[in-house]
Amino acid sequence: MASQPSLALNLDIRPADPHNPLPLYYQVYADLKRLIRTGALRPGELLPPELTLCDLYRVGRQTVRSAVMRLVDEGWLERHRGIGTYVMAPQHAQRFFLDRSFSQQMEEMGKHPRSMVLRQTPGVLDEQAPEPFQSKKGAPCFYLTRLRFGDEEPIGIQHATIVTEHCPGLEAYDFNTHSLYAVLSQNYNLIVARITHAFSAVSASPYQAELLQTMLGAPLLLVKTTAFLENGEPIEHTLSYYRSDRFEFTVVHTL
Repeated sequence: MASQPSLALNLDIRPADPHNPLPLYYQVYADLKRLIRTGALRPGELLPPELTLCDLYRVGRQTVRSAVMRLVDEGWLERHRGIGTYVMAPQHAQRFFLDRSFSQQMEEMGKHPRSMVLRQTPGVLDEQAPEPFQSKKGAPCFYLTRLRFGDEEPIGIQHATIVTEHCPGLEAYDFNTHSLYAVLSQNYNLIVARITHAFSAVSASPYQAELLQTMLGAPLLLVKTTAFLENGEPIEHTLSYYRSDRFEFTVVHTL
């Protein structure tokens, strides 16, 4: 199939904003996914040529390639050597990607993110602090435990410890309605630049089973997450317990 320049001209492309705290490649990725999800780019259609996308998004070729490869990895696009990149029918509505914020992930899945705060209190890091914060003993922190929902379905329980040296007063925000990363970015100019994950399998305790509406002893995925600022400093460590019977969990790394 030949490329479709007329299709590209009719697309509601949103050029990447260099002043947006989100990386350029991610802005292109999110906008292309929006076009696929809304049907502007239909299954079986050929994606506009790379150079055309560069012009429309006002970014370089590597930025477009990174965005496209992420969509290929997630199953939204399929590449055919010598022909082009085709739009695929959405196949992974319940695939849960762990390399982004929970609110961002839910919105991309077409679900309404919601949180129920179970605990939020200021504190001070001590000997019980998570390993990434051992060098920060005595520093102020904020403990936040939330039950996370996609629409009205409970998906995970998150126990977060946030170092508040650079974000004093964090406990004043209502995290029933606010995204933690959005508050850090928009209100404190703190950008989470890197997230690491460690995975293990656990069985649901009575407390966890009740909150997640699953069986006692049901398999859960325990994810230990550490978020780092642009200067490499750790700011958040979270223990998340996710239902593994309803969601497939994936991490995608874009180089």
